[in-house]
Amino acid sequence: MTNISKKKQSTETTKNMDDMRPIKRQAIDYHYEETFLQALRRSAAEHGYKGIWGLICFSVRKTLDYLYQMAALYAPYTGIRIWLHRKRGVKIGKNVHIGPQVWLDDIFPKFIIIEDGVAISGQNFILTHVKPFIYHKNFIESYVAPVIIKKNAWVAIGVTVLPGVTIGEGAIIAAGAVVTKDIPPNTLAAGVPAKVIRQLNTDAIDGQQEVNSEAI
Repeated sequence: MTNISKKKQSTETTKNMDDMRPIKRQAIDYHYEETFLQALRRSAAEHGYKGIWGLICFSVRKTLDYLYQMAALYAPYTGIRIWLHRKRGVKIGKNVHIGPQVWLDDIFPKFIIIEDGVAISGQNFILTHVKPFIYHKNFIESYVAPVIIKKNAWVAIGVTVLPGVTIGEGAIIAAGAVVTKDIPPNTLAAGVPAKVIRQLNTDAIDGQQEVNSEAI
């Protein structure tokens, strides 16, 4: 094997290990039942892993990802949770709080972007993919799309965020809401599906603005 070929092979392996799927909305295969090995090969291909070596790398990566996710769910300190999710590929800024039992997408964690100053209270689901059974292909799209939580947003306890959503800077999502669409900056959103119920006063000094705590 020539040096050029070795270099090319090394580059391709590195790309596979880095999961080179672009961070944008895109179609993915529908779900259907198959053998474990078939499912593993298909999942590896979805993430850009090819060949036997790629399959091995993907298997190791998914095992580690699962362990990181389980540890993060019950870790006693937010700093540990953030470290674990960063190891999974979640992009997390500075001064972020992630509470206990926060489930960040188990298949495409790299599609989650959490900016500086964000608070995610606990018992939340943040999902980046929809993968229905192939039976429903004529009714529901199968896709992956990034979730972006902008600076200083607050996601209260029990909130679910669906794929493709951007939560605007300084926004507050009330407890138990299900966010299906983008939330504008500096607003309070609540309900299922979440809807904006008021604009927040950004002129308030030191954040001393009146927000109904019962809505959160």
